[in-house]
Amino acid sequence: MILNSRTSHVDGSSEGGRINTESQVITLALYGVALMDAVRARGHKGKLRVEPRQKDGEWLLVATYADEKPKWLPERWHGRKVVAEKEAPPPSA
Repeated sequence: MILNSRTSHVDGSSEGGRINTESQVITLALYGVALMDAVRARGHKGKLRVEPRQKDGEWLLVATYADEKPKWLPERWHGRKVVAEKEAPPPSA
């Protein structure tokens, strides 16, 4: 089961809404969704994608934008570094 913890059904504790601590990539993807929502709530209208990526052994959140860079993008989100990247143009035919 994806949404549980390592101690699921072992210690009798409540499992309501706990995120699987074994799957950091899924957790960071959820943080990315919350980051996109926060950026859009502050007025960004362009295309934006946030994905977890590992660089030099450190997990980052990479925000990729197509048109203009968001005016508000935090340096860190839930303790993870946030990096902004311009989307690469599509290859010409």
